[in-house]
Amino acid sequence: MIEKFKEWWGKQTPTAQVFMVLVVILIIGIIIRWDFIIESVGNGFDFFKFKK
Repeated sequence: MIEKFKEWWGKQTPTAQVFMVLVVILIIGIIIRWDFIIESVGNGFDFFKFKK
């Protein structure tokens, strides 16, 4: 299985390899900061509430 992955990875262009690595890094970052992201989105919607 690892050999198949190595072969497949070697066939990819350098640009595609970088994009795949970046996607993995971004997903890990989102998972680590999930609570903060959800809180910030909620605060953003609270900003637009009409307050009397």
